[in-house]
Amino acid sequence: MFRLYAKIPGKKRFLPMDYNSGSVVINLIYATIFSEVEADKLRKEIPILEDINPGWKFQLRGIK
Repeated sequence: MFRLYAKIPGKKRFLPMDYNSGSVVINLIYATIFSEVEADKLRKEIPILEDINPGWKFQLRGIK
């Protein structure tokens, strides 16, 4: 299982994302969880997301 994190321009750290709304969240309960298969697809889309959102950086992080 994985979560998508984003670093917004001007912020110092990555924050978890609600993928459906495209927004960062503070509380992990609102962050989207991805399966291994979904995460593999999303890894390929991260460069596209970064091109569409200039200045943003994205990471997939595993859930322990």
